[in-house]
Amino acid sequence: MSTRGGHGGYGWRYGLIDMSSNMNPLGTPKELIELIKESVDHDHYSHYPTELGDELRDSLANFEGIGPEFTYVFNGATEALQLLFMYLRPRRVIIPIPNYGDYLRLSKLVNAETRLIEYWGGRGDFVSSLINDAVPGTIVVLSNPNSPMGYLIKREQLLKLAEELGKRGGALIVDESFMDFVRIRESLIRDALNHDNVFIVKSYTKFLAIPGLRVGAVFTKVGIEDLVPTWPINSIAEYAVSRYMKYAHGFRELTIKYVEEERRRVLNSLRELGIEYYESTTHYFVIRHKPWLSEELIKHGFLIRDLSNIPPLTKGYFRISVKSRDVNNDFLNALRKVMQIKY
Repeated sequence: MSTRGGHGGYGWRYGLIDMSSNMNPLGTPKELIELIKESVDHDHYSHYPTELGDELRDSLANFEGIGPEFTYVFNGATEALQLLFMYLRPRRVIIPIPNYGDYLRLSKLVNAETRLIEYWGGRGDFVSSLINDAVPGTIVVLSNPNSPMGYLIKREQLLKLAEELGKRGGALIVDESFMDFVRIRESLIRDALNHDNVFIVKSYTKFLAIPGLRVGAVFTKVGIEDLVPTWPINSIAEYAVSRYMKYAHGFRELTIKYVEEERRRVLNSLRELGIEYYESTTHYFVIRHKPWLSEELIKHGFLIRDLSNIPPLTKGYFRISVKSRDVNNDFLNALRKVMQIKY
């Protein structure tokens, strides 16, 4: 069941309940499902989308409270990141780790020197720990909220980092793909419009639970229109998502409320079972246990994400995501059985 980079989200292929997938636990909004069906019924797949995804640009920009001229859409956040790396052509890439594994892959893709600096959230001097290695042509890339750990970096710290990078001829890329799962928003999307060296990347497929449709965006004041491929988004996704976003603020509130309540309940159960976990602001979190835990849970039909391919994590670190209440109950029951057998 190996996949490139060890990404989650493939358990369904093997009949497993995939606790590693970090899609919205509320599932795809019903209004969006109806719009997808409507798009298919009207044969939107038989014609081209707009050249630059203009309908989607307008709706995403409106959702984020900025102008469409600062908004560029892509076939998912991973494509956006890859093209952005190729556009910036960094001399050096600094990544606070643990972090999303593709950042390291992209750094290697553009032949940049890579510096990995451990940062686990909390009270450490975040800016100083990263800026000391910055030289002209450096980019710092990070996820906020962090993937996979789930901690949230304060907006003020990121703005300070961007300012210091600017003095050294560097740039900041912040991946905000999970920002719509947290109540306290530390988003830099609007701030990016005042900085020439700040690029915000965001996936909407996690929040909307449509990973098969691939919707991502970059927000920046830098004119990167030539970077955007012609037809960067498919016609079904453009039609459905652009029309759905007027409902998205309400769905965001429902998501956050559910995540806060259910995460607390699941973490309390893990604590009772004696399983070590890291505090998280999102619907996913990291646990640490014996490496055999994942194999034992597979026997009970559940897949959790092995994080040993993400430096500096090793065997025994796993990511779990909050799901529906029923699925969470079934998972916790399976976990209790595994713990009883092993101990």
